[in-house]
Amino acid sequence: MKYIDTNIFINNLIGDARLGDAAEKYLESVANGREIASTSVHTMVEIYAFLKSKRLSEQKIADILSEVEQHGVILLPFEPDFLVDALPMVENGWKIGDAIHLNTMKKNKIIEIVTDDRHFENVAGITRIDLLEE
Repeated sequence: MKYIDTNIFINNLIGDARLGDAAEKYLESVANGREIASTSVHTMVEIYAFLKSKRLSEQKIADILSEVEQHGVILLPFEPDFLVDALPMVENGWKIGDAIHLNTMKKNKIIEIVTDDRHFENVAGITRIDLLEE
């Protein structure tokens, strides 16, 4: 099972010129059962914050989040220790969201992450999947 970072969902939602098509195809492969993938409930919060920054109504955001859930991605729980364990990582330069994603992966023994963030390449035991290189 692979883990999907928030940026894949957002690039799909905004139709990003560079990554949007690849993100859409990947998420369709998950929806069709060709791939098995997961993400954190925290991802939904990050997507919400992004959509809220675009000044969308709560109803429109709810509709979009429902669509995200329909991709068939397994939503992994957010546990308090993920945040606690992320704080020292933030002190070492990590963004809080990425630290939470990494801790979620470790807790669930997931070693592959589908992301545009290259800094995951520097994490021992983690393989970054770049959709533009597949």
